[in-house]
Amino acid sequence: MTGIAQNVYDALFTNTTNVYFFDAVINILIAFVVGFIISSVYRITYKGYSYSSSFVNTVVIITMVTAIVIMIIGDNLARAFGLVGAMSIIRFRAAVKDTRDIAFVFFGLAAGMAVGAGSIMLAMVGTILISIIILILYYTNYGYIYHKELILRFWMQAELNDEQPYLPVFKKYLSQHSLMYMRSARLGQFLEVSFSIRFKREDDQQAFISELSAREGIERVSLIMGEESDTY
Repeated sequence: MTGIAQNVYDALFTNTTNVYFFDAVINILIAFVVGFIISSVYRITYKGYSYSSSFVNTVVIITMVTAIVIMIIGDNLARAFGLVGAMSIIRFRAAVKDTRDIAFVFFGLAAGMAVGAGSIMLAMVGTILISIIILILYYTNYGYIYHKELILRFWMQAELNDEQPYLPVFKKYLSQHSLMYMRSARLGQFLEVSFSIRFKREDDQQAFISELSAREGIERVSLIMGEESDTY
């Protein structure tokens, strides 16, 4: 039993990996280079509306810190459990807006782990190959279905006609329209309506507004830029 206890003690407390100063500096610098490549690919391929420079910097920092963490742990199980407990104290309250951002966070974590574990070749080859694939997906617009939706708002007189005055104009210029909301305006004399619309041709917007505004019973026509989406 004494031998078993000694082996358990050695596995938990004495089985460590020595990291020398020069090795630590090299690993951290390599982690920086890898993180910089990952963050640069993110910047190049970003297509969203709320770009965050702090997130780009965070990817670099995460890669370097992960490499340090892996070097600290080495083969020591006690340190691994201790770091898990310490990291559980941290609360990340910043909401990640895009699932693609999460993928880049894991990209940086994986690359940092490879560097910290001493697998420099795996970290470099993996980073370069994955970055190339991401760039190919970006420049080929893989999986991207483009369409632009606009928001149309106007007032119309509250009538009970079967044929609404806007329908002929819609049929002429629009490929798709759907009613978003309708509410009473000016003590019930008018109805304020809002549509999500798509044009058959993008350059027909001005003619569409002019013709719709000229229809009897329609006032306050406005066209608002909606969203460019990659899904139907």
